[in-house]
Amino acid sequence: MTTAASALSFTFLGTGAPPVSLRRAGPAHLIEAGGNSVLIDCGSGVSQRLVAAGHAGAKLDALIVTHEHSDHLVDFYQLVVSSWHQGRDRPWRVLAPAPALANMRGQYEAFARERALRIAFEKRPGASGLDVVFEELREGPVPGLGGLSVEAFLVDHRPVEPAFGLALTAGDSRIVFSGDTRLTPSLEQAAQGCALLVCEVFVDSQMPVVAGVRSAETVACVQSYHMTPAVVAGLALRAGAKALALTHLVPPGADTAALAGEIRAGGYGGLLIIGEDLMRVELPGRLLRWNGATIGF
Repeated sequence: MTTAASALSFTFLGTGAPPVSLRRAGPAHLIEAGGNSVLIDCGSGVSQRLVAAGHAGAKLDALIVTHEHSDHLVDFYQLVVSSWHQGRDRPWRVLAPAPALANMRGQYEAFARERALRIAFEKRPGASGLDVVFEELREGPVPGLGGLSVEAFLVDHRPVEPAFGLALTAGDSRIVFSGDTRLTPSLEQAAQGCALLVCEVFVDSQMPVVAGVRSAETVACVQSYHMTPAVVAGLALRAGAKALALTHLVPPGADTAALAGEIRAGGYGGLLIIGEDLMRVELPGRLLRWNGATIGF
């Protein structure tokens, strides 16, 4: 029987990438279990997507940023301020690898004068919700999240390093989140037997050379530190993942039916979810909720 302590949910807040998309906000995902809620990455539009999903930054227990790329942390300060406006009354706990921490500290410090003006003039009940405690994310368990177990593992997104994937567990349910990465042994190992494997994907078949936008060299370089549909399908198959979800779609406007066909052609025949913003997966009940629909799988 599923209890509140064992329930694990994963919400796709932003399934996009650096290119602007009206359909897909920047990378951001929400994990909830055991009364704790953790935001993974804070891409463009995350504050709006949280509200659209029925949540608010004011209530989050932690933010984990997986690596230092702009599309994963660009809305950090907006998240802090909007959460304060929602009534946040405790400091933020922010975990990220050292280069990403330096970037976010820079954002935070750049707005120091603006923040002081707001505090002095707006006369809100308190200012602790604007405070941030920065912690370096390292390999291993993330403490202090109660019934939600989060374990970080290194992945390979060089030249951006370090970069992390995450194993997320509550009760008997385990979700593995790839982060941004090439195929790497650490991800292969973490994904073994997981209930849900959430992977980034670079849809190489839908990334043609476009004069003035991207050259053949551009496509090759970007592809080299991501995973194509064939690579993702092989990973999910070897791992025995009970379900596979795709996110961080590059390009964001990819034809999802064609993408599904590529995953099937790659040999993965299990449950396949191509992520859309505001989708929510609930375990162990195996429910997918999106746009008013509830689907059991």
